[in-house]
Amino acid sequence: MAGPLEAKRVAQLSGMSRAAVSALVNTLERDGLVSRKPAEHDRRAVLLSLTDAGHEAITSAYEAHNEREQAWAGALSVGEQRTLVTLLEKLTTSPAATEAKRRF
Repeated sequence: MAGPLEAKRVAQLSGMSRAAVSALVNTLERDGLVSRKPAEHDRRAVLLSLTDAGHEAITSAYEAHNEREQAWAGALSVGEQRTLVTLLEKLTTSPAATEAKRRF
């Protein structure tokens, strides 16, 4: 969804090794969801892009995920939802979260 990205950047963003990204991309490319092309600035680098089918698949998955989250959150009162959001923000901005992000 971020547009054409180098495989090494995909590995960084996903927390996966380059080898794991390469193996996964082989499957996604075979299934027509991802395309690869050589980067113009460095012939050793490969740019990965979603195909139209890949874009549709990821959009559908996000929509289904969002619907599930809304259903789960619907079990909470408005006050409980605010508390949950506050706690999640605290977790994602904590020093531990910052350290975890740095590892990739």
